[in-house]
Amino acid sequence: MTTFVRVVEAGSLSAAGKQLHVSVAAVSRQISALERELGSQLVARTTRRMTVTTAGQEYYQRCVRILREVDEAQAVGRSGGLEGTLRISLPVTLGFRNGASPFATLLAKHPALRFDLRFEDRLVDLVLEDIDVAIRVAALPPLSTEIIAHPLSRWGRIVVASPQYVRRHGEPKTPASLGEHLAVSPVRDAVTETWKLVNGTETAHVRMKVRCSSNAGNVLRDLALQGVGVALFPEWFVAEDLRERRLRHLLPGWESEPVVIHALYRAAHRNERRVRLFVDHLRAVYSEFERGT
Repeated sequence: MTTFVRVVEAGSLSAAGKQLHVSVAAVSRQISALERELGSQLVARTTRRMTVTTAGQEYYQRCVRILREVDEAQAVGRSGGLEGTLRISLPVTLGFRNGASPFATLLAKHPALRFDLRFEDRLVDLVLEDIDVAIRVAALPPLSTEIIAHPLSRWGRIVVASPQYVRRHGEPKTPASLGEHLAVSPVRDAVTETWKLVNGTETAHVRMKVRCSSNAGNVLRDLALQGVGVALFPEWFVAEDLRERRLRHLLPGWESEPVVIHALYRAAHRNERRVRLFVDHLRAVYSEFERGT
């Protein structure tokens, strides 16, 4: 299996042989023996090129998972599971804005641990894409007993705008007057959007006029800084901008309903020490966001 995986990833028998420090003939014999055992052709070989068959592609995916399980089992025996690679999927905005510090501190504490960080704003298939932990904000946890959704933190979003925007358009004093303003929004292709704001027991639904929408939080922040419109952001996301007065907090006391950040991982990995360690670490890091820090 290891040889076959190396052949697929290297792209040729000769390249795999070099990586494994064996001859091309030895690699070819192993692949042929594997194909005889399976009763299926895994790679189609000519003098000029090698192509992985459909059966070979499916077998490769299974081999990767099996070999990884073997590595994880050996890691448990050697160091209690605090080594090896954790493959982590994070939202782009959350990952970029928060930087590398949450991961750097953990890597410094556990030198045998490695991270494969993937920044992506989409729902991933933990099994098919071989992801250990996926961090998701405001997404409903999957209705599956195979996936555990561990809440890490929750926060509301506040209304902000740049000082130049306020000078040009005025400052809304009530949620109703907020509806007269232009907005930047994470809802893509929106022309109008309704913001639900709460203040204690009071609730307001404000229909906003969206001037620009984007699925990238950093782009929306830049648009708000340049005075394009008002925006709805978590306080931690714009804390520095508020301190430096690049943005102003509008309608103090009013905020959106809280959104929840979850760590998703496979139920089969609930007892893996490195998964538990990582999730517990993130819970401590992201709990700071609830206080707007």
